Order: sequence, then C-alpha cells, then structure tokens
Amino acid sequence: MAKGKPRFENLDHYLANRDYGTALEAIAEEIKRRPENLNLLLRQAEVLALADEREKAIEVYRTLARHWAEQGFYARAIAVINKVLRLDPTRQEATRELASLISAQQESERTERAKLRRATAPPRTGRTAPAPPEAAGPGQVADAAGQAERERAASRFFAEFSAAALEELLSTTSVRSFARGDTIVREGESGASWFLIEEGEVDVQTTDPAGHDLVLARLGAGEFFGEVAVLTGRPRTATIVARGEVTVIEVSRQDLDHIAATHPEVRSVLQRFYEERAQATVAKVLARMRGSDA
Repeated sequence: MAKGKPRFENLDHYLANRDYGTALEAIAEEIKRRPENLNLLLRQAEVLALADEREKAIEVYRTLARHWAEQGFYARAIAVINKVLRLDPTRQEATRELASLISAQQESERTERAKLRRATAPPRTGRTAPAPPEAAGPGQVADAAGQAERERAASRFFAEFSAAALEELLSTTSVRSFARGDTIVREGESGASWFLIEEGEVDVQTTDPAGHDLVLARLGAGEFFGEVAVLTGRPRTATIVARGEVTVIEVSRQDLDHIAATHPEVRSVLQRFYEERAQATVAKVLARMRGSDA
C-alpha cells in the first residue's frame, strides 16, 4: 500500500495488521470531515480499546452516551454505557451519571409541560372547565416523525423510574448481538429475560395450523419483546427472528425480581408497557380482520 496520509477506506487493512495508531489517525481525519456521523465515535472508541487505550475509549463512550441521552435515545445511551462496564466493571459512576441525566431531563420536561398547560388553560368562567388535551407525545407522532421518534417514545420506558431504581436497572443490563436469521427467542420455551432492541429489526413469528411460519409483527430500535414470559412465568408466546444484524439490551428476570424487591415501580412500569402493547396488537388484528372482511 502506498505511503502517505491515512485513509478511512483503508481502515479494515490497518486493523487487520493491528496498526492501531494509523487506524486512529484515519478515524480522526474522517471525524473532522463528517462530525455529524456519531458512528465514527463508536469506531474510535472500539479501536482505542484494541490499542489498550482503555481510559480514552471510556471517555469517548461516555461522551457519546451523554449525547444520545440528551437527544432522548436512552436505549442507545444504555448500550454505550454497557460497553464502558465491559471495559471496566468498576466504573459504576457511568451508570449513575446516565441515570441522573435521564431523571433530570424528565423532570425538566414535566415542568415544561406543566407550564404549557397553565399557559394554554381557558379562563375561569365560574364553573370547572374541561381540562385541555395534552400536547401529542412522541408515541402519537411516531408514524409521521419516523423511526427516530418511535425509538425515543419507547426509550421513555427508562424515564419512568426514580434515579436510584434506574441506576440499579442499568447496572444489570447486558448487550447481545445477532446475525440475520438468528432466532433470539423461540415460542414455547421458558423465558428468563426480556429484551429492548438497540439497533436493527426483528420479526415476531408464530406457526399457523398448517405448520407454516406466520409473521405477526416487525419490531425496530427502541421496542421490547420477551416481557410476557418474564411477567407471567408462561412460556414464550412467539418466536423472534433477526431480520439483519441486531443488537439488543437484555435484562434477566432474576435481576428484575431483585430490583423490584426494593423498587416495585420497575415491575409496574414493565406491566403497563406490556398492557399498552397488547392493546395495540389486538387493535391491529381487529383492523386486519375488518379489512379482510370488506
């Protein structure tokens, strides 16, 4: 290969040859060229870890986690903090920082919503006026705003807890990756954990009476699966298959039970999210049936 300025397109070559210094130079140049591409920071942190620059890698990961959290992408932030803990399990202050940041953001948003309601409330007329409808939340505008808003909406699951409960929950998570076609959970098996999709898409499948696979739904970043078995103790109700490369955040039932012993709201929030999704699924099935009858 010709000598000269490192080029980002040769990154795989540098890494294959363990030339981490040159690889980092190439990434740094690409970050200058495309500062908006945050995946470059992920690559930078990964290479720093390979180069045994652990502290520098951790700082990049924490900076990226703060950014994702400030944008409302809590699942992405949690996945990044998990990388910090894999590099150094003693860095529990990283989960504490993220939990505090999420809690502070939610408190600020609640204050702003309260101000908005007061500012738009109708004048008193001597009798109680009906409460004005709240502004549309992320879940209501998800289809119009796209996948990013769907992810933000589902990520708010983590904003329902106190900072202490959230910190404990974050410290128990693990991140797993799957390739296209991998079965993540299988219908009928016992379930010992639930999952939040951090990146990628999965198909929710079952088997029809003829033995054929039937796709019930497609889930993307920020959406949950596996919570039914964890909440009820019943076997898995569907098979989940990766549509491509998928990264998920996993929480075990054992860890959830341990946290719920001191923070009961954790299980309550998961139950509420489960019920809301179950209602949405029933509505979709009914709508499909009405459409087929037309």
